[in-house]
Amino acid sequence: MNILRRGWIGLAAVVALLGSGCAGLPVGMEAPSVTIADFGASGGGFFEQQFNLKLRVQNPNNTELKIDGVAFTLDVNDAPFASGVGNQAVSVARFGSAFLPVEAYSSLGGMLRQLGGFLQGDKRALRYRIKGSLSLAGGVRIPFDRSGELDLGALAPK
Repeated sequence: MNILRRGWIGLAAVVALLGSGCAGLPVGMEAPSVTIADFGASGGGFFEQQFNLKLRVQNPNNTELKIDGVAFTLDVNDAPFASGVGNQAVSVARFGSAFLPVEAYSSLGGMLRQLGGFLQGDKRALRYRIKGSLSLAGGVRIPFDRSGELDLGALAPK
């Protein structure tokens, strides 16, 4: 009898662990899309630089999303560049989008890596990856991971 009880407890623990890996999104919901809509320098010093980002959150679901926080990292040209957080509450309407203003910080090392890579590499494209999680009211966290590329050649005057 004791062995059977231990087996049920073990099975329940395994099911709980497997379920917690998918706990970010309620059943039947799609992950929202998070992209960088705007990026600007806002200050800093020699060892740390501060940036203001505007993230666009698109909700492909039939239910409103009430976001109360975000944490993320930003890689540029396949190298770590900055990390950030935001605690501004934003509601994203069903099948709608909203902007989420956040701050990001980069270290001197991150800036030097980017400068060195830019001077040695292809100066026509800037690849980025933003990865993190949105926090919804009620404690649910939804991960996101988005990559993109900015064609710098298209921005040059002709």
